[in-house]
Amino acid sequence: MAGNDEARIRESSFFKRMWWFIEVLNVRLRFIFLMVVVGFVVGYWEDITNHIDRWRRPETAPDVLAAQEIEYYCAMHPNIVRSEPGKCPICGMPLVKRAKTAHGELPRGVLARQQLTPLKVQMGRISTTPAEYRLLAREIRTVGIVAYDETKRAFIASRIKGRADKLMVNFIGQHVRQGDPLLLLYSPDLITAQRDLLISRRQIGGEKYPGEVDALGSDVLFEAAKQKLLLWGVTQQQIDDVLHRGTVDTHLVVYAPMSGFVTEKKVLEGHYVVEGDDLYTIADLSNVWMEAKVFEDEAGGVAIGTAVEVFSTAHPNEVFAGKITFIAYVVDPATRTVSARVEIANPELKLKPGMYAHAVIRVPVGTVTELASTPVAQEGEAPARAEAVDTSALVHAYTAAIAPLVSDKVDATAMQALLDEAQKFAAGGRGSPFDKAAAIADTVKQLAGKDLAAQREILKKLSEQMIQLARASAPQGLKLYVAHCPMVNADWLQESPKIGNPFLGTEMPSCGEITGTIEVSAVTDSEQFATGYYCPVYPDRLFDKPELCPIDKFPLRLAKVEKTLSVLVSAVINTGTRKVVYRETDPGTFDMLEVKVGKRAGEFYPVLAGLEAGDHVATAGAFLVDAENRLNPAASAQFFGASGGPQQTPAGGAHQH
Repeated sequence: MAGNDEARIRESSFFKRMWWFIEVLNVRLRFIFLMVVVGFVVGYWEDITNHIDRWRRPETAPDVLAAQEIEYYCAMHPNIVRSEPGKCPICGMPLVKRAKTAHGELPRGVLARQQLTPLKVQMGRISTTPAEYRLLAREIRTVGIVAYDETKRAFIASRIKGRADKLMVNFIGQHVRQGDPLLLLYSPDLITAQRDLLISRRQIGGEKYPGEVDALGSDVLFEAAKQKLLLWGVTQQQIDDVLHRGTVDTHLVVYAPMSGFVTEKKVLEGHYVVEGDDLYTIADLSNVWMEAKVFEDEAGGVAIGTAVEVFSTAHPNEVFAGKITFIAYVVDPATRTVSARVEIANPELKLKPGMYAHAVIRVPVGTVTELASTPVAQEGEAPARAEAVDTSALVHAYTAAIAPLVSDKVDATAMQALLDEAQKFAAGGRGSPFDKAAAIADTVKQLAGKDLAAQREILKKLSEQMIQLARASAPQGLKLYVAHCPMVNADWLQESPKIGNPFLGTEMPSCGEITGTIEVSAVTDSEQFATGYYCPVYPDRLFDKPELCPIDKFPLRLAKVEKTLSVLVSAVINTGTRKVVYRETDPGTFDMLEVKVGKRAGEFYPVLAGLEAGDHVATAGAFLVDAENRLNPAASAQFFGASGGPQQTPAGGAHQH
């Protein structure tokens, strides 16, 4: 029995060990199975997401699927492209499959096209913002030092020799008012001159003493003696007092010629002075200057009359208004800055010469046309609306004047009509459009007496001025075409889409291409211009009522301000040689466009060319779209010099020479 019990115990222990082994194996097998599943998901994650995306998106048309070719590329080396799957010969990574979307023919002006799945758009948080017309102003921040207003300083010098017997102003920094006495000056020459004045006056009255001249020359002597005293600084009141008393003054009282602070004192009591010696210097601090330093790359647009906000570290919570009254004609070679003199009103004398100050200069990007002839709205009324400036007559005269040049002819009558129309337009008001017309008239005058070649050279400048005027004030009821000739690198305006080259004439009359159009749309006034009360300190803001400017306290002016097409700074990507944006044409489809932008204005770039109002461009996540595009060999060639993909010819067939 004991043997049977031992056998049963051994058998039970064996089964327990086997059961424990099976349990451990089961746990490990489940862990291994889980790891295999995770590895499978990670390894085929892109295929899984593509299948999910294909299931979520609508079915693609069969003809589109057939047109899509497949290629394989290396994510680390975009220039490695193969037609079959494999590994990269450089790094050994598996090649990634994609459609050959970059090899399709792109619309004109599109450098590359990138298609992203909705999942990538969502994960990259890519969003777009439309290009819109906005009131923009460039903000220039600079520093300077407060200085005296040189037009409000006076140097007081002695006009006669003598002795300073008493000083009424005897320390630097003392404030004086105009006409306050400064010092008493004893001078023997002064006493002699006063005696001559009294003697000549007695001779006029008929009194005569031995040795004196007769009354015939007494009038001349009297006026000469009086004039001498006036030139020495004796006032008319002092002269009248001497004549009234009949006795001379032993001392000359020197008076302050202006109100201000004594900044220099070079005389003490008992000092002898001669003619020309400096006595005092007085400065009026009700107005001060600040020499602001503007870097040369920001100096464009800064002009005399530009409003400036000034901040002082001594008064950080106060803003002082100033305006630029002078701009240096040279650039400081050491700091590469241009000095701009800012005149600042200082009625409470808070700004003191020698103080450091910060300045903010705001330069409007668009043109500002002051509407001086428009009635001022009363309080509570809406501001008067500016009438659109019609340039159609001037544009007609321009196109009529350049039309004969296509046939190598010059029409003097048409040129004179253009000059008359430009002068007539320039005399019609004040502001940017009228100033541009005056400049056009000056250019047309240069055409007189020139041969055909010289007139065509001047026509380049004239056409640029006309294009600027037409874009600022589009002609009513007229569609214009902007044409460009690459042979002479010049632009011009024409009323027909058919090219008629005025620069090459009969030699190549059809050379060129249409690069843009100019026309008045139904929303021109509301989109491209804003009308309201304008404060020069805030050129990107208009007020509804004719109140006072919050900074300089001057009355606001009614003006028509040009808006500027702009995009957010985050939308523009600088590749080093050009600036590009990504415009969303369809959901998930982004076209790379080259744009020309102006100087940054706050959070926006003014768009000079490359976009139109309403174009949606990638802002948030634009760099992700750009990174995806760089992985495309056809597009990456422009960044890294890769050779993948054939070069595309722009659609539309631009005229080549």
